[in-house]
Amino acid sequence: MSDAGTTLPGGRNGAGPDPCPAPGARHLLRGGHFLQLAQGGGGRDAVAALRSAQRSRRLVLLRALVESADRYAPWHASLPAAQEAWALLADAETADREAVESVLLHPSVGSWLSRTLRELRTEADAGPAPAVLGDAARVHALAAAAALRARVPFRAVVPLTERGVLLPSLGYATLPPNPADPVAEVFRDHGGSGVRCSSGTVPLPADLTRDAPGWWALRRLRAPGVEPAGAPLLDDLDPWRHFLRRLPVARLDEDETRRWRRLYEDAWPLVAEQRRIDPEGLADCLLAVTPLPDRSPAEVFSGSDPEAFGGLLLTRPARPVDLAVALVHEAQHSKLSTLMDLVALMRGGREETHYAPWRADPRPLRGMLHGVYAFLGVAAFWFALRERPGTTDAERAAADFEGALRRGQVEEGLGTLWAHAVLTHAGERFLRVMEGTLAAVLKETVPAAAALAAEEARDDHRMVFRLSQLRCAGAQAEAWADALADGTPAPPAFPDVMLRTGPLTPDVRTRLVRIRIGDRERFEGLRADPGSVGASPADYAWAAGDRDAAQAGYRRLIAENPADPAAWAGLALSLPEGRARGILLHRPELVAAVYRSLLLRGRPRPPHTLAALIAEAADRGATAG
Repeated sequence: MSDAGTTLPGGRNGAGPDPCPAPGARHLLRGGHFLQLAQGGGGRDAVAALRSAQRSRRLVLLRALVESADRYAPWHASLPAAQEAWALLADAETADREAVESVLLHPSVGSWLSRTLRELRTEADAGPAPAVLGDAARVHALAAAAALRARVPFRAVVPLTERGVLLPSLGYATLPPNPADPVAEVFRDHGGSGVRCSSGTVPLPADLTRDAPGWWALRRLRAPGVEPAGAPLLDDLDPWRHFLRRLPVARLDEDETRRWRRLYEDAWPLVAEQRRIDPEGLADCLLAVTPLPDRSPAEVFSGSDPEAFGGLLLTRPARPVDLAVALVHEAQHSKLSTLMDLVALMRGGREETHYAPWRADPRPLRGMLHGVYAFLGVAAFWFALRERPGTTDAERAAADFEGALRRGQVEEGLGTLWAHAVLTHAGERFLRVMEGTLAAVLKETVPAAAALAAEEARDDHRMVFRLSQLRCAGAQAEAWADALADGTPAPPAFPDVMLRTGPLTPDVRTRLVRIRIGDRERFEGLRADPGSVGASPADYAWAAGDRDAAQAGYRRLIAENPADPAAWAGLALSLPEGRARGILLHRPELVAAVYRSLLLRGRPRPPHTLAALIAEAADRGATAG
């Protein structure tokens, strides 16, 4: 089996453009690499095969964009045809193939390519809007960045980004004020390199990784002395760095940059020193981190996109271990996304109809596979962390809880895939290998308290999902309310349920438990200001272990808002073992629907009492469904 690369044809002195790789050239993943990746790992060679495939894919997309853009007049009269950028890229690759690859594989380049090409091809008959042609003109800035990296002489006219020139993977040149045109010229000759426009010239430094007057270099995150040396860019400049929306050029100040660097210096050794997931492969999957504004003191957001291999969006975590987990999680997504470009694992699977134990909204089966794969890696990481010398009792307790939680979620998600996914032969093999990795993770022993906390977190999540995203068939739910109101036998079956588009409810209680286990002092500090993380006093009482106070608090919350999913789930978790708790764990949407119906009839029942009555009625009728 071969791993065929793609070379840029048609440079300035070449034989002309060729829109795709040569006939028969394709990427095939070696069996050993497939096995490594299916196990959740993947060493440097396996990831190199994925990166090579990504490179080829982007070249094909780039060629398609060049051809699509050149069907129309350039966005600005000073800009040449997009083919000129392709030719410059070819010249740069002749001089330094790795220089071109580093630009092509920059995560924001993938986002820009896929979105811009899609918009070019879906515009109306009148042609693309000027803004779309302006986005396509970024191809000239991409070629200029590659030529600068390859150190070849060139001149290229590029579009401005805000008040300067953005060179993908390198940095941002701030131009003198008030240029006459929305374009500038990037050049390199015997006297050096720079960016010039009608209002002046900005010389570029010989070392483009360092700031200089008029030049903001993209900075890197490093952990000196740690091998393997993962060193992603800290991208605060590229407008395409966010895969969901365009962002402004927003240079982080020095204090915030230092915080990110210190955090990474402490986080990367946690990844590099474990051996459950090959750290060299992880390092090669982490190319750029885009910092986002904090959402809340108790929440870390991370995200990645199949079109932006190696890129992750991230709010700054409070602890190094949270950053380490995000790095592992998003690297796993990058690996699987590219693997699925090479190997078909399932057919279809795009309907958003399935419960995922880690998401508040219904998910497609392809997303389920991604979650299973990523969280299997996260579970392995947490259990590896317990083995690290110098681990404190609090750190070990946190690792016990997180590992137990994630492996339970993976086991449930894997069951959904086996039950519903239409798998290819390779997909079946992939899941079998993952099952083997999960079996080893499931053998890890955890204290009973951690196992219980993880089980309750999963129960909490499932109940909130059912309460917020499912609804009972109206007439059938009313029949249950009639039976409870009149004392007549319950219907022979539970009501049918169907998906609805309800508001998403965050899993606040699990966040609080996570903080309480790992940092009791921080938990008490947040408890003093409960509204700061969107948690109620009842949530804090439950997380602290005061179930009586929590139960009373959740009853009050239900009385105030009978449709509050979090309050109903919290009530269930606060109840002792018994019928009421059991029916709420498995049919919370029915209990809540009947409660609201009886309330409207002026015949309310206390929610815990009603739950027990429904469970008793169901037992008497041996309810099916």
